[in-house]
Parts: sequence; structure tokens; C-alpha cells
Amino acid sequence: MAPSSASRPASDSKPRVLVLEDNAESRLLLRHLLRRDFEATLVSGADAALEAAQSQSFDAALLDINLGEKRTGVDVFKAIRAMDLHRDLPVLACTAYALPGDRERFLDAGFMSYVSKPFVKAELLSALQRAVGVAS
Repeated sequence: MAPSSASRPASDSKPRVLVLEDNAESRLLLRHLLRRDFEATLVSGADAALEAAQSQSFDAALLDINLGEKRTGVDVFKAIRAMDLHRDLPVLACTAYALPGDRERFLDAGFMSYVSKPFVKAELLSALQRAVGVAS
């Protein structure tokens, strides 16, 4: 599902991506990796992710699954998808859960894609570009 053009203010603007990552070093790395191609809103917890999703439109979301708190990235995914604004938002799982069957479990839950940690820059960017409908 490609995002609608109405979600971006100008045709030449970067795709807007909500990134939920609880690890500070990983957030810094993601900010660095995404800055050239995406306008990334990086948040550290479930509450901040939901607040951002309620107040802004995004072209995609990249959610860490194990947040070290009561709620998980899967819980955040379900709450975001329940919002009218983000009902069809492409959401990617980014997680260290990489045992056999984990990928399928996240895809079956409704995530568009799965990126395992530690991720490879090219794979991460390619997955996000596919999510927002940009050729990689």
C-alpha cells in the first residue's frame, strides 16, 4: 500500500517515518542512517509513539518490538492501526527476535515487513523505501 500524496505537504518532500526504538544508541544510528532519505520522527517509548501518531501523519512506521516496558511494539502497532489516520499505514517490525518462525509471526500479525537486528543499512533502507513506494 503506497501512502497517499495527501500525507505529504509537498511533492518533493521526504517521506515521513515514525521510528520507535527504546535504545538511545540505536536511535542515534537510525537518525544518521535515515536522515538523507526520510524525515524521521524518532521516539523512545510506546506513549511517545502513540502521541506522535495521533498528532502527525506518516508515510510509514518502523517499530522496535521489545521495548523493555509493559507494552510491546506489537501493542503500539495495533493501537496505531486502530487510528483512522493510520488505518493503512505501512508498518515494519524491527527486532532482535530472529528465531525460526519470528518473521512469519510478525507478518501474520499484520506488519508489512520485518527487519532483524542487527540490521544491514541497505536492507533497512530498501524495506522503508518499499513501504513508502519509493524505488530503491
